[in-house]
Amino acid sequence: MENSAHKKTEEKSGLLKPNNIVTVPTSPGVDFFKWWCVFLRPFINLTNREIDVIANFLKQRWELSKSISDPAILDTMVMSEMTKNKVIEECKITQQHFYVVMSNLRKNKVIVKDTINPRLIPNIRKDDKGCFQLLILFKETKKKKHDI
Repeated sequence: MENSAHKKTEEKSGLLKPNNIVTVPTSPGVDFFKWWCVFLRPFINLTNREIDVIANFLKQRWELSKSISDPAILDTMVMSEMTKNKVIEECKITQQHFYVVMSNLRKNKVIVKDTINPRLIPNIRKDDKGCFQLLILFKETKKKKHDI
């Protein structure tokens, strides 16, 4: 990981320039999606095995999105038996264990209505040239009278 600091200056959009930039070197494919899920771990509370499975689903979704532009068809293909079998094979788990993991992903709202929760899908654009950027804003909240 690489970290560099920048001065706060306001851009035309009204957002501040980043104070810090952290670069996470990763290879394309499942490695990126595992890092993505590890980053989201505090929000989705998953085990390592559950992260492996959802990362593989995200990788399959990303690969399918290169040839399928319709989101409804894409979601259907991601949860097809063919894709599930690929995930089972890539994660090297039994079908029974896979279904236990899928049940946990549903309980944690990672999979909702038989699709990956859209909030957990990284917005990877074709024109980003292999660089995915995420902006996190930590906004100070006003204290309420009873918080004092």
